[in-house]
Amino acid sequence: MEKYIPQEIEKKWQRQWAESRTDRTPDDNGKPPYYVLEMFPYPSGNLHMGHVRNYTIGDVIARYRRMNGYNVLHPMGFDAFGMPAENAAIKRNIPPAEWTYGNIKNMERQQKALGLSYDWEREVATCHREYYRWTQWIFELLYKRGLAYRKDHEGQLVRHL
Repeated sequence: MEKYIPQEIEKKWQRQWAESRTDRTPDDNGKPPYYVLEMFPYPSGNLHMGHVRNYTIGDVIARYRRMNGYNVLHPMGFDAFGMPAENAAIKRNIPPAEWTYGNIKNMERQQKALGLSYDWEREVATCHREYYRWTQWIFELLYKRGLAYRKDHEGQLVRHL
């Protein structure tokens, strides 16, 4: 009987999956489409068991659907834009971009070590200019049309921005 040594067997299969691009989602392969999306983690450091539980559930669904003939889009991304990232970096005296991108790289490494079946070619990070330029464009459009406003905690209009 062979002994299961996860450090060996997991790396072997993960390498094979990566080389064969098992988790890559073609735009159209004739199979019915299916979309699986878990929350994007905030790249503040390391993954924790709450992340692992959440991502494992999504991964099971994605794999199940693939095995049942679906063209499954299962991307990953990082909710990495905004003041919390900047404040965390400042607190540690690290440039915000260095802090954020370092944490993204670390979390990618952790997720890949878990063998999660993401299509990494479709990764999204909200701190990438290619991403946030569109949210800024939409906000500016809303602002110019008088649709951007601020409310207080009771829902009363404070002022138009």
